[in-house]
Amino acid sequence: KTITGVPVSIYQYASFLMQKLKLSIEERIMLRMLSYADEFCAEEADLLGLQNDDDDGSDFVTQMVDKLYPLPASSASKMFFSFLQLHPIAVDISLELSSEVRNQYMSEGGAVFNPLKWLKNAAGTAIDIDEAPIRLKSLTIEDAYGNTSTLLVPIKKHYLSQVLREAYKVLGSLEILGNPVQLVNNLGSGVFDFFYEPAKGLVSSPQDFGRGLARGTTSLLKHTVTGVFGAASKVTGKLAEGIAVLGMDEEFQRQSRMNARRPPRHIGEGVIEGGKSVAMGVFRGVTGIVLDPYHGYRLQGWKGLLKGIGTGVVGVGLKPAAGSIQAASKLLQGIGNTATCCDTTFENDRARYPRYIGQDRVLRPYNPLDAMMAAQLRLHEIQDLSLSKEEKKGETYLRMFCSLNGNLIISNLRILMLSSKHHPTSFSRYRKPPPAVFKLLWEDVKGFEHIANTIVIQSKEQKPKQFKLPNEHEAIECKRQLDKMHPILSQRRRGKIGAAVSGVVKKLNINIFESD
Repeated sequence: KTITGVPVSIYQYASFLMQKLKLSIEERIMLRMLSYADEFCAEEADLLGLQNDDDDGSDFVTQMVDKLYPLPASSASKMFFSFLQLHPIAVDISLELSSEVRNQYMSEGGAVFNPLKWLKNAAGTAIDIDEAPIRLKSLTIEDAYGNTSTLLVPIKKHYLSQVLREAYKVLGSLEILGNPVQLVNNLGSGVFDFFYEPAKGLVSSPQDFGRGLARGTTSLLKHTVTGVFGAASKVTGKLAEGIAVLGMDEEFQRQSRMNARRPPRHIGEGVIEGGKSVAMGVFRGVTGIVLDPYHGYRLQGWKGLLKGIGTGVVGVGLKPAAGSIQAASKLLQGIGNTATCCDTTFENDRARYPRYIGQDRVLRPYNPLDAMMAAQLRLHEIQDLSLSKEEKKGETYLRMFCSLNGNLIISNLRILMLSSKHHPTSFSRYRKPPPAVFKLLWEDVKGFEHIANTIVIQSKEQKPKQFKLPNEHEAIECKRQLDKMHPILSQRRRGKIGAAVSGVVKKLNINIFESD
């Protein structure tokens, strides 16, 4: 204690160490968390029968806790550190914005078309940050004495000055600029290896000097190619994403974003992925002239029709342009990754499929089979153009049947049969979804029949599909369940325009939506 009787805690040595941290901030996840919090608070208020200005009793609880468990004042005790050490802090910060989810969370009513919001969403794609390397230096204080607030003053001052010095790296990590910080780091690493490896070998022997020169030259070339072409691909990729946002087609934006998350491993994959991007852009632009007004009228009437005409006309030029620029980005990315395609790298992989939550929105114990089947529905996208993006997004997994031919997956929109030879255990392990034996929309199903242990699905447009179950009893039960769902799920009828366009696409066998 001091002369005045204030207690003092004495520490000979105190150290704080934090391992390197990667902080990824996704606007999509943050907005959904906020939406969940708002929904939870609203439900709690409804259960308590509270109005907007009613007190829910939280202030009273807070006062009682403070009264029963008072926190000691910062000046009530002192601390003395003979040696206080705070180790360096390394944080890589990434930021990804999502105009699609932002529009859903902060929907604005009123006009059919809002030019300011349109341009703001396109500009928002340029703010994405890719692993900004923030490095805060260590701090050492000897004979530190005082209360908590006194000791925190030099620590706050130190880290504030360090953050201000590192702020330029955040601006230099913008993807629209090509992430120049990462480019400089790549070039610096290559130049360092080019001089360090030969010098290291020269100390040992002439043979080691030759090997070091080879390793240094290889590292210089590898880092140069990866850095330069990687930076160029980031710029073109962000331009393509911004143009896709201007096209005002959320489904096209989603597909472009998913394609951008699967980088080509080498130049060959870059050429293939680039060709698919061009094809998808042209296809979406041409079909959008008809489908955007059609889907808009079905969902919002004449207001949706006018909006659909506008998005269809705008998308004719913007979607092919976005696809072409994304193709250039894929090609550049493929060239850059060719230099490191043979390197052994550790890739994070999912331990399990995302949890499946049913239509009743009740959170139940994790079921790996339901989670896997629901994930397969997302991997096998519906290609029928008569369905709007809202209908496709609202597809819900209902149940599945294990047959001798494979797994029969039932959703509220279709019937999907997957081969039993493909049983993936990880959601992200396969670059392409396992093949489907057959798939049928419920509205195309005419009826069901069973012969012994075989179920036959009669289709209105295709040949009958059949699959076998282990025994006749299971076949009878399966037919009973399918007959029960058929009249309810087959009520939706396609419009003539959408059905006609979809029929033409099926006859031409256009299949650009599935990517490797």
